[in-house]
Amino acid sequence: MATRTNSPTLSCSGEGDLLGELQLTFVCFIIGHVYDAFEHWKLLVKLLCSCEEALVSHQSLFSSFITIMHFQLKEIPEDFFVDIVSRNNFLTTTLQTFFSCIEDSTTADKSLVKKGLQFRENLTKRYKWDFSTVPDEDAPAVVDT
Repeated sequence: MATRTNSPTLSCSGEGDLLGELQLTFVCFIIGHVYDAFEHWKLLVKLLCSCEEALVSHQSLFSSFITIMHFQLKEIPEDFFVDIVSRNNFLTTTLQTFFSCIEDSTTADKSLVKKGLQFRENLTKRYKWDFSTVPDEDAPAVVDT
């Protein structure tokens, strides 16, 4: 990648380019062990997982995103994404946001919703990741009086 930007979408002109960039950054960090590519890949994943409104207008993008993530995650050991210090897995929290967007959407295509839920079930079976718990930052605050 010749230029580095803070926004992952600046170098993309369309859905195909965005998905291509997602795949290129993945290959660069998996095969080339390039840490900047890993950070860029994480940004792209977070971006795509938080686009609730785009689920309706770009359904083919998200369907392809789910397929790409399915195959990419097969190439990575289960504990790769776990932060050693906090024991927090950025991918489970990011994907939990994505799955919540899919479940909460009343206008998303039924086939996209079905594919997203099947992907979640597959990840739960394969990695034993729990997407049902609420992340600490989204949990209600308890105040002692």
